Amino acid sequence: MSTIYPLPAPPEDDGDYIDRRVPEDQAAETAVLSACMYDRANVGRASFLRGSDFSRPVHELIWTTLQQQARTDGPTDPIALHNEITKLGQGQRIGGNASLLFGIANTVAGGTVEYYAGIVAEQAALRRADSLTVRVRAAIADGARPADIEGLFTEYLTAEQTRTSEASGAGPAHLTAARLDWDTLFATDYQNVRLLPGRLLAPGQQIAIVGEGKAGKSLFAQEWMWRMATGRPVLDDAPQAPLRVLYIDAENGHPELQQRLRSFGARPDAMGELIYLSFPPVRPLDTPGGGQDLLSLARHYEADIVVIDTISRFIESEENSADTWLNLYRHTLMPLKAASIASVRLDHFGKDGERGARGSSAKTQDVDHVWELRAQGGGILSLKRTHSRTGVGPEEFTLIRHAQKRGDDWVAGGTRHAVMTFADRAALVEGSPEWIAEQLDRANVPTTWGRDRLKSECNRLGIPAATSKLEAVVRIRKARQNLPSNLPSASQPALDLPAPEPALAESITAGQTCPGQVSTSSGQPATDLPAPSPPLRRGQVGQDRAPDAPLCDICGHPLAPDWAARGYTTHLLCQPDRDEP
Repeated sequence: MSTIYPLPAPPEDDGDYIDRRVPEDQAAETAVLSACMYDRANVGRASFLRGSDFSRPVHELIWTTLQQQARTDGPTDPIALHNEITKLGQGQRIGGNASLLFGIANTVAGGTVEYYAGIVAEQAALRRADSLTVRVRAAIADGARPADIEGLFTEYLTAEQTRTSEASGAGPAHLTAARLDWDTLFATDYQNVRLLPGRLLAPGQQIAIVGEGKAGKSLFAQEWMWRMATGRPVLDDAPQAPLRVLYIDAENGHPELQQRLRSFGARPDAMGELIYLSFPPVRPLDTPGGGQDLLSLARHYEADIVVIDTISRFIESEENSADTWLNLYRHTLMPLKAASIASVRLDHFGKDGERGARGSSAKTQDVDHVWELRAQGGGILSLKRTHSRTGVGPEEFTLIRHAQKRGDDWVAGGTRHAVMTFADRAALVEGSPEWIAEQLDRANVPTTWGRDRLKSECNRLGIPAATSKLEAVVRIRKARQNLPSNLPSASQPALDLPAPEPALAESITAGQTCPGQVSTSSGQPATDLPAPSPPLRRGQVGQDRAPDAPLCDICGHPLAPDWAARGYTTHLLCQPDRDEP
């Protein structure tokens, strides 16, 4: 049986009416109700039906009453149902007597209750689909956009999946999946979770990297992700297996991206597991649609890590509103975290850099760690963790950004971020033992020489060196001599790849940070400063070098063998453009 309802046609049909048949089967509905009145056990056999699956309101009332009677072990015969419905104040809906109920109970059916219940459920599903089409047509008539229509379909599919799960007895799968397994929880050693390369986050965690404009957040993140995606060492970490990285970028143009990647040593055949989406048309991430877009992309590419550069480019609401960041977490970050997909988002400082990221303080509440990147001048960067949910891992790094320029272009493979050591710091202080040792290395003075010979050589080369410091210099140089020749470094690829070709000159988009570029932050030298040179007051540095000794790419003088073995191609002080990318 079917009921015909008139539906107004769209305006262009000039008011004509069309008939549409609403799916239903009255015979199947009365067969189910009849079977349950005669045998209460049949209620359980048709338990996957909901009251709303019955097309007639009176059938829905009878079914919900049957279910209630069955749950309380009460009778389900017509008289018992009549009394219960009357008690609920709904007697008028069945005509005030039991005749309607007896009429249904006397329905003769030739099949099982499961068979007729299946027909009822099928017709109900068709009605819900029919209702969706009505909603879609109405939304289009009201001027809805494609994203709004897609939202109606998403809502419909989610509701149908929930019904299917509940009908199977499993409950709503998207909700019940959150239930913890106690054995698994307590058997997992969360204290010994291995941090991802760089030690800034653990698998599945979410962090924010915040910094001033042009401090080099993107440059750092791009090199970090490229190294992780290709299995190269990061920030003095040992090489690990490559990770699948999804990088979404709405900040950097293609010319500067190519230039940066080349400066790292990247090539088309050496990009590993890095998937890079440039200016992707994802919807705002603080909306349900945006969260669905990003999660779909992450699952499609089977990403281990998602990078968002920069977060302010991917939201539509006010940065100063706490609701913006609560919605970002609810719609985007929480689904990623539930799927054990780590994420890194880049963000800017506010007007007062000492107060952290600009916008609402709610920004710091939805991530596991907040790292602040600050340029210190001279190529030195501070990376400090200001907020942490777990406290696991280092709290602060001091980094050196190395970059080499040849002519108007950045040398391929010459840009990298490395953890600054004590020796690196001391080598920058003129007159320190480390600085003296660096000058002697640049002059190719043998590392086997003792204090007295070094004193004479320092006088000849014009290197100021107090006798009291030369014993420390001897120890430093002997320790370097004992380093293994194959010592890995942050610049040495973990893969056996040929050296990249030098990059071609590329245009630089205004306002972008490129390898070696100096930012406008205070305390940093201008880009046109000449390279620092060692003092040459007495004699010439670099004579009598070994024929096969490697030379510095900048000054042309020999490199110390151990320094070259660690992957360096310039002296530490011969990097005039290492301040800012």
